[in-house]
This record gives sequence, structure tokens and C-alpha cells, in this order.
Amino acid sequence: MKVKKIIEVLQRGKITYEFYGDESLDINGFSSLVNYKQGSLTWIKKKENYNGTTVSCCITSEKIDGPIESQIVVGNSKRVFFNILEELFAVRESKKAIGKNSVIGENVYFGKNVCIGSNCSINGDVFVDDSTIIGDGVVIKGKVKIGKRCTIQSNAVIGEPGFGYSEENGIKTMIKHFGGVNIGDDVHIGANTCIARGTIDDTCIGDGSKIDNLCHIAHNVIIGKNVTLIAGSLIYGSVNIGDNSYIASGIIKNQLEIGKNVTVGMGSVVMKDAEENITIVGVPGKKLK
Repeated sequence: MKVKKIIEVLQRGKITYEFYGDESLDINGFSSLVNYKQGSLTWIKKKENYNGTTVSCCITSEKIDGPIESQIVVGNSKRVFFNILEELFAVRESKKAIGKNSVIGENVYFGKNVCIGSNCSINGDVFVDDSTIIGDGVVIKGKVKIGKRCTIQSNAVIGEPGFGYSEENGIKTMIKHFGGVNIGDDVHIGANTCIARGTIDDTCIGDGSKIDNLCHIAHNVIIGKNVTLIAGSLIYGSVNIGDNSYIASGIIKNQLEIGKNVTVGMGSVVMKDAEENITIVGVPGKKLK
């Protein structure tokens, strides 16, 4: 494959770029910069990441001086690099509309081009919109709406009742949950993540939010748009997280308000409401000055 073919991918995607080098150069695959294979395409995030290796072709965010035969400079080099890998090198998986041994209830409705993995259980008042992909072993139950172009990875559980109870004389009685789960468009939900249905109103996940593996989202939680939850994050009941916030494997106490553009540092425990545009670190979490 020639470098020219990579440039054609950028042109089809109407991606602005600068090219330095030889379009006729042969490229035989891809590799990381750390374990670079001669003749391959690689990604160099920025100048300070370059280690002086002789490189045949790279995608980068800024022009780099050194023994690089061809380089393509783009605005978001990481996204562009992986888009190119998907376009030119990805092995296309054979997807069936509904995989083997999956059980689909009579009130479940799918949009166009929805793919369901094997051994899934989807039951209740469920709607899955266009081009959403659901992995193997996923459980979806109750009143659930999932938007367009979402990815639900294997063994995620969506719509089980949350951990809610009433207490009298020291005896706890679990309460029935009547709410559902509403998931927006372009949401990613990682493997083994659990999202509980609401008690009365719905638990909601906003458009574009990305949730890693092994996260817990309790009942009545409202997550805004483009929020990121890293693996192991625990969001307790009735928490409201504003748009563009980033939770790095943190714990958020129940019934808190987390403003927009908030970053919660790795392993932090948030015990109080957080205003917009701040970073919280530590146990208990405190505003980073």
C-alpha cells in the first residue's frame, strides 16, 4: 500500500492536513512508536514524544524534525490515526442481527442496523435506536431507551432495580423501582458496567458520554453530555453530573451536584457538591488550587 492511499482516506473524510514526504512510499502495516517496525505507519502525538527512530510514515499533530520519510500533520492526530487503521487495516467482523441464544421480549423494538450479540437477555419496554451494537451476554430489562450509534460491550447490565429500601424498626425492605433508563446517542458503555433503573424518574446518560468497564451507576443518576467515567468509577444514587466532566476511577457520594467541566482525580472520593470548572483530588475530595 502506498502513502497516497492514506492521504485519500483523509481527503474522503474532508480532513485538513499538511503532508511532507513521498506519496509513492510503500507502507506495509502499522506499529507503535515504542515498538516501531520499519516500513509501517505510526502515531507520534507531539514533538517531545519522538525518540529519534527512523520512521517511514507517521501521523502527528505538529511537524517533527528527524529521520521521518513521510509525515502527515493533522489537528487531532490520535483520532485520525485510529480512523485510518479502522479504514485500511481493521479485520471486518461478521455481524448477525441477533446472535445465538439471545432472548428478545415481545415489547422490544430495534431501529435500523442494530446488532445484538450472543447470549443476551433483552426484555421489557425496550427501544434500541439505529446502528447501535450490543455485545455478548448483555442484560437489558424494564423501561429502557438506547439512542443511535451506541456501543454496549459484553456483560453490561442495564435496567435492574437499584439498591433502594425503606427501613422500620431496623428492618430494611427493598422498594420496587418504577423508573427506567434513558441513554442518549453516541454513548459507549464498557464491559461489566451496571446502570440501575430509576425509582420513579429515569436514570439518564447524555449524548456522547463514554463509560469504561466495571463502572456502577446507581438509580436516579443524571449524567450530562460528553461525560467520561474511567474504570471502577462508582456513582451513587441521585447524583447529577454536568456536561464534559471527567471522573477518573472516583467515587461520588449520593445526592450530590457535580457541575460542568469538573475533573475528579484518580481514586478521589467526592463528599460535597462541586462547582463548575474545578478539579477535585484526594480522600475526602478537595478542590485543587
